[in-house]
Amino acid sequence: MSSAPAIATPRADVGLHEAAACIRQRILQTPVRTEPFPHLVVDELLPDAVRRGLDEYWPERARMGQTNCMFRGEARVSRLAAVSSGSERAFWEVLRSLTTAVNRAIRIRLAKYSVIKFYMMAGPGWQRRLETPVYEDDDALLAHYTGIVDLPVHIDHARLVMNAFVYLEDRDSRTPEPLRGTMLYRSLGFAWPTNAEIPRPLRERFLREEVEIGWRDNRLLAYVNGPTSFHGVPRHDLGVGRRRLLMCGSLLDQATTARIYDETLR
Repeated sequence: MSSAPAIATPRADVGLHEAAACIRQRILQTPVRTEPFPHLVVDELLPDAVRRGLDEYWPERARMGQTNCMFRGEARVSRLAAVSSGSERAFWEVLRSLTTAVNRAIRIRLAKYSVIKFYMMAGPGWQRRLETPVYEDDDALLAHYTGIVDLPVHIDHARLVMNAFVYLEDRDSRTPEPLRGTMLYRSLGFAWPTNAEIPRPLRERFLREEVEIGWRDNRLLAYVNGPTSFHGVPRHDLGVGRRRLLMCGSLLDQATTARIYDETLR
């Protein structure tokens, strides 16, 4: 039995265009896992120089906007580029270009699986209404979580067609217990259209833990955000450490969203 062909990883010294092409090729060659919903996992996604740059230029906590989601801090890469200068600004611009390439490669790789999402969300005739969709895919988000992480099973907002994030170890401090990855859930015939909170009785009755995509530095998890793409993060204590992510994805623009979705999903 022949082994699968090796997929090259980017070298540390590659230029931007070569790195983007290498990342694109790796994503397009990665097998799609269809259970419990379509997703793919790519290890060692970012070139070494880019991965080191994320540690070097990672914003101080004061520069990260705070949200009410489990002590999450976040910063847009485009914003970081706008308020930086010199080598730091150049780094954020390179990162933004690479994540744009990541988003577009993921859309190509998972395109046929998005058909189910659009049919379920928009019904017959969705292709005619969708026409040529416009995606917001040229930015990325840095995020970190602190304290106790416990993200209940959920679906992302309906506008988000493909979601993706790269796990990033916190080199400054370690957590007192192993970091958890992302739990994917199997649906027992249950669907949920967007990121509204799922009532606990429904979660417990119709959703089952299926597989955990384990935490590993520089690992990409990407998936079609359909009405059965249930996922969450098991409860664990980060202590003084941080759960760091590079987040990106393909979001329908407002005009495309209005054209294809019912008002309640926009």
